[in-house]
Amino acid sequence: MSTVEKVTVSLPAELLARIEDRRHGRETSRSQVVSELLWRGWRQAETEDREQRYRASYQAEPDTREEQAWADQAAADMLGEEDSVWGTDDAGNDASG
Repeated sequence: MSTVEKVTVSLPAELLARIEDRRHGRETSRSQVVSELLWRGWRQAETEDREQRYRASYQAEPDTREEQAWADQAAADMLGEEDSVWGTDDAGNDASG
């Protein structure tokens, strides 16, 4: 079992009431409910941080036209579409000649 530290925090009355409702509905301790909710929030915050870093990285160096064409082709292949992005230009004309 991991080490546990005891802390004192102040919570808005409405939040504490919701924690208590959740605790009674599950017949568990307040500490367990608060820990579960904090871990869930922590994981969500980490996910949001990773997504923000990804967006910032992508904005700093977006896909090239060639990379986007490859992605479009892969999507078309997965969807079983017959018209390839390689076979027509943006106007629908044959791009081979």
